[in-house]
Amino acid sequence: MPQERVEFTRAAKMTPEVSAEIDKAFDYAPWNEDQRARGKWVKDALANAVKTIVEHVPPCPDRTTAIRKIREARMDANSAITHDGKY
Repeated sequence: MPQERVEFTRAAKMTPEVSAEIDKAFDYAPWNEDQRARGKWVKDALANAVKTIVEHVPPCPDRTTAIRKIREARMDANSAITHDGKY
């Protein structure tokens, strides 16, 4: 029988299983070749989006926020690739 997945983001209390799952989520996990290829596709697409914004949107706080959100999207996409969609 497969073990039930512990979702630490929804845990009502700290248990040894929740603690272990948190530790696993924060462990360094080097990418394999497939993950590197997928990460490059994401990086290139989001870098092109930022280049388009810099080229066509006037400098202002909204543009800065848009670029920051794209950088955050890259980090979240990297995490999804690293953890294979687990979180």
